Amino acid sequence: MISETSNPGITETERVERVGGLSLGEFVRRYRRPRRPVILTDALKDWSARERFTPEFFRSRYGEQRVKVRGREYRLAEVIDLQRESSVERPAPYPCTLSLADCPDLLPDITPRFRYSLPNRHTNPLMPKGLFESVYHTEVFFGGPNGQFPLLHYDFLRLHTWIAQVHGDKEFTFYEPGQEHLLYVDPKAPWLSTVERANSPDFERYPLLRQARSYTVTVRAGEAMWLPCGTWHTARCLNVGITVAFDQLEASNWRDFTREVIAHQQRLGQRARAFWLGSYLKLLGPVLGVAELFGANQLADWGLRAPDKKGVAELGQAQSESRSS
Repeated sequence: MISETSNPGITETERVERVGGLSLGEFVRRYRRPRRPVILTDALKDWSARERFTPEFFRSRYGEQRVKVRGREYRLAEVIDLQRESSVERPAPYPCTLSLADCPDLLPDITPRFRYSLPNRHTNPLMPKGLFESVYHTEVFFGGPNGQFPLLHYDFLRLHTWIAQVHGDKEFTFYEPGQEHLLYVDPKAPWLSTVERANSPDFERYPLLRQARSYTVTVRAGEAMWLPCGTWHTARCLNVGITVAFDQLEASNWRDFTREVIAHQQRLGQRARAFWLGSYLKLLGPVLGVAELFGANQLADWGLRAPDKKGVAELGQAQSESRSS
């Protein structure tokens, strides 16, 4: 679904297709190679999260989990209650997230990692340790009506992004490539714009943004959207929603990723580290490409250790006992 934004000077430019039944080859040919965003209507068909991931589920199981939203600490149950009461005039705190690395008992509900999002290289043992220190590869986002992501951005290190909408609906605004000169890019963090509230910006403060071409699309419950690396975007919750967001690193964005790693290390003043990391990654890319011909980097279980059913049950019992004590 495409709609024009309400911002003056911003127009719809291209259609994000909503498709199902694609083979992996079709996905690669039609979307990954030309870097076209797409919404897949059936990618989540094998996920139990479609039924289980509700506000009530997370409130009962993780209600006491401490979360930070824009620098303030809350209990997850408190945020969920606020989001249920959220309105356009008084939106609830957003974004509120849980990292799946900290909640491995949720992994069975989002397994298998669907084939379109594979291969993925970040869990490969040859990847340098510490490269993803500030990256949360898989997160659960919670939002209420009119909850807006605070910054216009593309995803750090030019990783591809997957948005799996398991509950509720979310609106995304994308900006056409090559418009960085209109987006007020932060020179210290060039994956971020300095524009505040990009869904309803102050055009007197950011006049160049009027000239930027963008389009909006709504991702509905049960759908997954692919965003190619470097896509400038922001998001707004249309109702109470839960999103599983995760990244992908593979052959088509490897060069972009390598350049971003080098540039980031240089900004940190680590020029020697930038050189050696860049050299290593440039050699590693072809090695991983050959390995993928023989099935490498195809971990449908996310490459994170998930507890078995017995372990999940024991963890749930322990959490219940903790809440009641």
